[in-house]
Amino acid sequence: MLTLFNFFLQMTSDFPLALLLCLSSGLLTAYGAPSCPPGWTQFGSRCFNFNIETKTLTDAEGEPPCPPNWTQFGSRCFALYIQAKTWIDAQTFCQTAGGHLASIHSDAENTFLRDFINQVTGTYKNAWIGATDAVKEGTWLWTDGSKFDYKIFNAGQPDNASGVENCLEMNYEGKNWNDRPCSTYQASFVCSKNLYV
Repeated sequence: MLTLFNFFLQMTSDFPLALLLCLSSGLLTAYGAPSCPPGWTQFGSRCFNFNIETKTLTDAEGEPPCPPNWTQFGSRCFALYIQAKTWIDAQTFCQTAGGHLASIHSDAENTFLRDFINQVTGTYKNAWIGATDAVKEGTWLWTDGSKFDYKIFNAGQPDNASGVENCLEMNYEGKNWNDRPCSTYQASFVCSKNLYV
């Protein structure tokens, strides 16, 4: 029995396949698939435009791809939660929200998050971020699995005080990063997740 699948398997030339792809893309456009304006990119069923100057992505209606109460920087969305939690509870909360405690990969991201926290709270409030060295002391890992390729510790940090500081906070003493106990110390926290597209 000749099916469409078998027909494709019997093709010996790329020309019929290319013709079929061209026809199907025209049919998709004719039947409501989005046709993005020049300079815009299609993700799923929506069109997006990236503004190089502001480093923001918006859809065709001007809406950002981050969920409500999240803010975009680069290719990720961030949310600050003021309520104090242990690092473990904060990570669980972020996972429930579809992300992780934030990983930071550049001075620009660190500055953005510091300014974001200051804008929301009126101070450079300390907040959990998603790094831990609980597996091996001194070897920091991000909970989102990304490479630990940037660090900005306060002077004398990390110090693993009393041998129990295995989780990372930012804005320690209003400045840079510090290690803290994961399960007893409580702080505000920053979650991150990939763009909502």
